Amino acid sequence: MIAEVARLLKENKDSLPFCLYITNSVQEEIGLRGAEMITNRLKPDIAIVTDVTHDTSTPMIEAKKQGDTQIGKGPVISYAPAVQNNLREKIISTAEKNKIPFQRAASSRYTGTDTDAFAYSNGGVPSALISLPLRYMHTTVEMVQKDDVENVIKLIYETLKNIKANESFSYFD
Repeated sequence: MIAEVARLLKENKDSLPFCLYITNSVQEEIGLRGAEMITNRLKPDIAIVTDVTHDTSTPMIEAKKQGDTQIGKGPVISYAPAVQNNLREKIISTAEKNKIPFQRAASSRYTGTDTDAFAYSNGGVPSALISLPLRYMHTTVEMVQKDDVENVIKLIYETLKNIKANESFSYFD
């Protein structure tokens, strides 16, 4: 998805008023620390993180415990301590303005994604999480809906175009 965002930016000759790094790290669940290394090396001003999340209508997953997120209903925007509220609201307003369907999910302590690493390293980086709902996570038969993939790409792309030069997401400005 992030490669497609980069492709769209290049093909559409979009000029962003900031430096954009598109990076990838994997296996944060088992303690690998790629996102932390990225924050320390690149020192980003913000981070928009993408990951996957469970389609909680999948058999053996309890929506009462996990929340209600489903494939086919759009990207999932997270509320969590590591998610910076002003950046999240920028993403939500971009989705609404561009009529991109989205869902919401809440995490009480941590997201379990690289969002946590960005938010809590290098002095704290304003971070937000956009997830792709999928069924059968971490199996050989993972399933997503094509429209959800396209909407995650569109949401990130439109959000990037909506960020202004030197825009601060600080709570104190």
